[in-house]
Amino acid sequence: MIKTNIYICFFILLGIISVACSSSDDDTDEPIQATCTDGIMNGDETGVDCGGSSCQNCPTGVVIPTSGFDAPLSYDGYNMVFSDEFNDGKLSSDKWSFHLGDGCPGLCFWGNSELQYYTDNEKNLFFEEGNLIIGARSENLGGLDYTSSRIHTDNKFEFQYGRVDIRASMPSAQGSWVALWLLNHNYTIADPGTWWPSGGEIDVMEYLGEDPTEVFGTAHYGSDFNNRRFNSMQYPAPDENYNKIYYVFSIVWEENKITWLVNNVEYHSITPTQTNGQPYPFNDEFYLLMNLSVGGNLPTAPLVSDYPAFLIIDYIRVYQKN
Repeated sequence: MIKTNIYICFFILLGIISVACSSSDDDTDEPIQATCTDGIMNGDETGVDCGGSSCQNCPTGVVIPTSGFDAPLSYDGYNMVFSDEFNDGKLSSDKWSFHLGDGCPGLCFWGNSELQYYTDNEKNLFFEEGNLIIGARSENLGGLDYTSSRIHTDNKFEFQYGRVDIRASMPSAQGSWVALWLLNHNYTIADPGTWWPSGGEIDVMEYLGEDPTEVFGTAHYGSDFNNRRFNSMQYPAPDENYNKIYYVFSIVWEENKITWLVNNVEYHSITPTQTNGQPYPFNDEFYLLMNLSVGGNLPTAPLVSDYPAFLIIDYIRVYQKN
């Protein structure tokens, strides 16, 4: 008797699901209409009762900060020469391009044994409440176990000297690695060794998800790969952790000097006298990059249960002296 009742309930439930998932007329070519209140993914929905053309947007899991530091829109003696406030709900192709894949063959696993495959998929880069969101997800693509996004301004915006402000909030996942940075305008993924480290790298900010209390600013340089050097300094969160509220990460880049700041407080600098006898490459033009990677040589191994993880960027602004 118990087994019979179970079978009856199973067939009744199966019948309900079949009706809910079917179109009104199976003999027509009309598209199936999404049903946004049946608890089933159907029609052109992208999730259960959400997404597609008919239903409300699906929840993303992103928690947007409600507080934190905000930079001024202007500085005495400077003009704004580049900005993106990310309020349009799409990535500007006039300003940004994607780096895609695993970096091979020129820079396999992005030179750091990283575990993510970069995409331009809206699951990995999207917009919410006027923020650009880069999402790292646990999913296999291209033989790697994670996906994420990396964007840059190469051949679209390249500049020499100025102030860079980036307002952002960090992910919490172990193994996540955020970089907000600049590379020499000659540097390419196809031929990285020609211009790295000799062309220089300026890391406005790097962050590792396993330590939400610290960020660091770094300059990479050296005449060739065997003579690569770096100059770096950590900066502890002066308020709540970096994954809880907005912070503004900045550099003031001048001829023969770079200064790093968090919330407009200076904590690090470099000049040609501090390059350990190696050439100082930071008087050339550079372009901007922003990415969220997973694993690699710097962070600890990721925990799958911590993903998806999200980098939240409110804006990026570049100023140059009048």
